[in-house]
Amino acid sequence: MSAGTNLVVPVVLWGKSAPTHCISCIFLSRDQRTLVTGCHDGQICLWQVDPDTLQMIPRCLLVGHTAPILCLARVSVVSDNNYIVSSSESGEMCTWDLVDGKCREVVKLPYVHTNMQAYHMCGSDDIRLFCNGYYAEVLIMDPFSLEVLFTLSSRMSPDWICALHVLRPAKRKDDVILGLTTTGMVKVWTLQGNESKATEPHYEHESKQIRCLNALSMSCCGGNQRTVVIVCAKYWQIYDAGDFSILCSVQAPRSERWISADFLSTDRVIAWSDEGKGYMYKLPAKKLKGLVFSSVADNKEFHSAATESDTPFLYCVLAVPNDRPMSCPPAMRYHEVSRSGKVQKYLLRGDSDGAVVVWNIPEVTNSQLAQIKQEEFDKPPGMPPTMSTSLTKAWAAMQPSPVGILDQLERGGTPRVPLTASMYLPQQSRLVVGREDGSIIIVPATQTVMLHLLHGNHQQYDDWPPHQRLIGHVGRVNCLLYPHLVHPRYERAHLVSGGVDFAVCLWDLYSGTLLHRFCVHAGEITQLLVPPNNCSTRVQKCICSVASDHSVTLLGLTERKCVVLASRHLFPVVTIKWRPLDDFMIVGCSDGSVYVWQMETGHLDRVLHGISAEEVLYACDENTSTATAGDSGLANPAVHFFRGLRHRNLSAIRHATQRGIHQLQQLSHHNQQDGSLQQKGRAMPLMIQGLRTNPKDPESHILCFDIEALIGILAKMKEGAETMQTKIQAKAESVGLRASDKSSE
Repeated sequence: MSAGTNLVVPVVLWGKSAPTHCISCIFLSRDQRTLVTGCHDGQICLWQVDPDTLQMIPRCLLVGHTAPILCLARVSVVSDNNYIVSSSESGEMCTWDLVDGKCREVVKLPYVHTNMQAYHMCGSDDIRLFCNGYYAEVLIMDPFSLEVLFTLSSRMSPDWICALHVLRPAKRKDDVILGLTTTGMVKVWTLQGNESKATEPHYEHESKQIRCLNALSMSCCGGNQRTVVIVCAKYWQIYDAGDFSILCSVQAPRSERWISADFLSTDRVIAWSDEGKGYMYKLPAKKLKGLVFSSVADNKEFHSAATESDTPFLYCVLAVPNDRPMSCPPAMRYHEVSRSGKVQKYLLRGDSDGAVVVWNIPEVTNSQLAQIKQEEFDKPPGMPPTMSTSLTKAWAAMQPSPVGILDQLERGGTPRVPLTASMYLPQQSRLVVGREDGSIIIVPATQTVMLHLLHGNHQQYDDWPPHQRLIGHVGRVNCLLYPHLVHPRYERAHLVSGGVDFAVCLWDLYSGTLLHRFCVHAGEITQLLVPPNNCSTRVQKCICSVASDHSVTLLGLTERKCVVLASRHLFPVVTIKWRPLDDFMIVGCSDGSVYVWQMETGHLDRVLHGISAEEVLYACDENTSTATAGDSGLANPAVHFFRGLRHRNLSAIRHATQRGIHQLQQLSHHNQQDGSLQQKGRAMPLMIQGLRTNPKDPESHILCFDIEALIGILAKMKEGAETMQTKIQAKAESVGLRASDKSSE
């Protein structure tokens, strides 16, 4: 355990198998002692590295992000500063301490970064983060406070910035930012070091359209800053930064796509593809008038017409021997570090299996290049990795080997059953574990933790406390929920589980019996939730379940039936929000659409898309604790009463009426205490009963009138009829006709 200041130490029970770690980005610290890998599950793994041998072991797992990690960047110019910044797909940014694994700062922005470049600006004390991504600006941020210092905007053809590079030209004190939009518009900003939010918007100084769509990365050569490499999926190209004219281009190998590229030197480029391979190229040299000119942009002769000999020469391939196909493209990064006066170059790779591969790139002289050309290989020579490791190898190398959570059940040749869900009950000090075969095992938590943390004779004991086994699911148990742990309004003995068999099971935790089996969904259960406490009394006794058939239900644990079935979603459900004051359950889907359901009536109120859907989801996160206890956390009962009338939901009408009467009684009691004027009491309480109507006539309705109001309407109709008769008689007399004759006619 690293030295920390917290008194509460979390305990993680890993088991015999290594956790999954599908790497999405990779980063190596400047001192080469810490490797950081971010994964698609949102976790960040810290690896302890030996700088001499590059051997590494996993040291710490940082949990905090809720979406895939997209970017990792350093924080300070000081080499021994042990902080990094991470950014996720949901806009979350965190600053981490690599020593004890603490999150020092966290913020959630409406921007999703795809690239973060750490750069020491002119006039600043420390590093600034230059961020670009799914937005039309370039954000300059403070890595410690995660505050946006200022932004770079576009005046001409604003669009998403897909590639970015920051540099300081030689013999100049200003900084230049090169940006490339998704439509191929190159933009150049110049910073003097005194920019801030208070100043005017910072627009580009130059812009030019090039034939490069949806670029992935852009990098300038450190030895010659006028040489720029731009990488797209199908090709990478060398450009002259002066006028952005293309110098040379290389197509991607068959069935592969480029990810990124960087300069090894002024005439060497390394590019890597989605197959996890690195390709080292020698840029071409032009022969003109008996003189050899290197492929640098300062030479005007380089812009002459290209020939076959001017294509870059592939002289080495960095690949893993007998490499297996990967489920997703690996995360790769080029890294340079200076040690003992020498510059060492590495290519890092992290793949979907949690494996980390490192190549130590050697220096290839011109004579060696000439020898490789003369030998004319059918394929360029390959180079195996210098070091390769993974979480699985680290687990296998542990001595003694890790202990499983349910090892006491697997003795005597019993086959091991994978664990699929787990939950800790602190009040009972018990651990509930769901398994692949559908069984649920409940074991004492104290003895289980002792089995993991302590190694001794106690591991051979045969008198472990008896475990409890719950049998009810057919197939894998996906999720577990103990509602009483979330709120004490639920029964202490109730345990809820969801499985791959489309069923939600309600268990008695103490007797181990199956109380009820809800079979409402048409897909496997993926999530179990508890509604807020300020919902209606009926919903408070329910739990929310989400299934893979895109359906959401409210299951009444007391009534033992489905209260609400929301099953009109076209895409998988990714989030559930609540608006208890409005009696709304907000369901967000993977396509960005939002469905608003009424919990009392069970009807779909509306479907939202785009910005309006995002605004509704953000509004659900606002504080809704202003509800009073008298209204049961709901809005005006009249609103729900008319919703029930509109949808012909007798249950919703009855509940709304009961809440309205309850509010009137509380108001009457309050007025009696204040001595104010009271309303007239009713002889009989208001009752709502169901009436059978003609199903063949959809236009038929039942209209209810107040008797006194109905008598008043009839009296006004009679008075109007008498007035009309008087006017007719007066008109008839004026023309010399009798009213009786007129009436007869």
